[in-house]
Amino acid sequence: MHRQSTLKQRMVLCLTAFFAALAVQIVLSFYQSGTVLRELDDQMGNFNAISRFQNGVERSLTALDDYRWEYGDTDALLAELDSAFSVTNAWLWRINGSLDTVSEEQYLLYSAVCTTYDSYTALVEELRAEIAAGQDAAAAQLYYEKVSPCGGYLRQYAQQLLNTAISDAQSTYTTVSALSSRVKWAQTVVVGLCLVLGLVMAWSLMRLLTPVQEMIGASQAIIRGELETPDIPVPRQDEVGQLTDAFNHMKHSMAQQVNTLREKNEMEQALHQQETQALELQNRMERSRMQQLRSQIDPHFLFNTLNVILQTAGQEKAYRTQALITALSHLLRYSLMSNDEQVPLAREVRIVDEYYSIYHVRFGDRVKMRWCISDSIDLTETMVPSFILQPIVENAFKHGIAPKEEGGAVRIRITPLREQGLLRISVCDNGLGIEPEQLARLQAGLAAPGDRWEHIGVYNVAARLRLLDKRCRFEVRSHPGRGTAVSLYLPLVELTEEEDLDDDSPVDCGCRWSCRCCSRACGNGVPAL
Repeated sequence: MHRQSTLKQRMVLCLTAFFAALAVQIVLSFYQSGTVLRELDDQMGNFNAISRFQNGVERSLTALDDYRWEYGDTDALLAELDSAFSVTNAWLWRINGSLDTVSEEQYLLYSAVCTTYDSYTALVEELRAEIAAGQDAAAAQLYYEKVSPCGGYLRQYAQQLLNTAISDAQSTYTTVSALSSRVKWAQTVVVGLCLVLGLVMAWSLMRLLTPVQEMIGASQAIIRGELETPDIPVPRQDEVGQLTDAFNHMKHSMAQQVNTLREKNEMEQALHQQETQALELQNRMERSRMQQLRSQIDPHFLFNTLNVILQTAGQEKAYRTQALITALSHLLRYSLMSNDEQVPLAREVRIVDEYYSIYHVRFGDRVKMRWCISDSIDLTETMVPSFILQPIVENAFKHGIAPKEEGGAVRIRITPLREQGLLRISVCDNGLGIEPEQLARLQAGLAAPGDRWEHIGVYNVAARLRLLDKRCRFEVRSHPGRGTAVSLYLPLVELTEEEDLDDDSPVDCGCRWSCRCCSRACGNGVPAL
């Protein structure tokens, strides 16, 4: 208990001495800046006031000396006198405010200056009246007989007052310098004391940190799960020793709790496994019920209904409606396919062409679509993921071309990059384009997969490309008012002669324009973004 109290008292004593020395340092600093420097400021302020007053007097005397009494500029003289006297009056009042701190000689000279200044100002006012009345001769006589001699006395007294102020300031500076030296010496002693106390406290803290560091190392070992570490030795019976002993007891208690939690966790895992099995069985039953509900609306019923409508349209000679129903049926049947299924590129081309035929009926000649497919690629032998192209074309028409009053065109270019083992599909439009801020958000969303409520088709395609192959890329470029270009880079998968498609029937792309319009530009007015 004695060591415990001694350690506490030692820290309190060191801190008390440190803060006391700091307080002394602060008091000395305030004394130096408040008392010592204030005296210097008063002397310098008094000296400055006298100097400014003397300058005002010289201005008035110079103005009178330079005045031509018979043909001089009266207005300029009066204005200069007003300006000079406004300066002298202001600074004479400032000198009067600091008379409590000046010497007796300076006080007597100030009285002489005030008396002479009153006489001088009265004579100048009389001179101003003569000048204003146009009595130049009388004014000149008054100036040379009274104003000029009085101004000379005022100049002499002001100079003597200034010299006395300089002498007093020098004496004050000598006294203040000696006092400031003593204050600086005292500050040096206090700063040294603060440094010594700081070193003592730093040494004490270093002694305290040694067991603390050992406890930190033991804590990190506990975090890693090493609960069987040796106990930290208790070197002394002070506060740090008590903390060390408490830490050792805490470690033992924690080890017991961890063992208990492990046993409890094993039991909970076994119980959770049983609950998971029961839940899985329940989910299977729910999926079975959902499958039964779905089977009530058989997709074949929908296709049969469309076939009935198709036949009815043919009987009524509504051939355009018949073509639209056929295209819609193909799109619906194709959309039921798995996204993971590989299909010939010709099927993707055909589905996009079917989609365009429906879109063209709605918008007419406002929308156009052109194919640019390289001659070196075989559409029926090149395999791509299903439903990879139609969402991109749909976005181009929906967001790029449809809102544009004059319409526009979409160009689809398919090019094999055999050296890289990739297939490049570019969809370009000359629509409205995308604003830079919206484009940045779109590119960020494509780079980071997640749930999206808009452009869901585009995000779905990008996510499928990431899962398909690490070489796959999804690039978007756009210029507002000029259009948008989307480029897909897929693995180039070409069937050999020995490989066959799952479907034995031949695949027709179904394009209204030539699917092989070469790799040259089609001249359809779509900009090359």
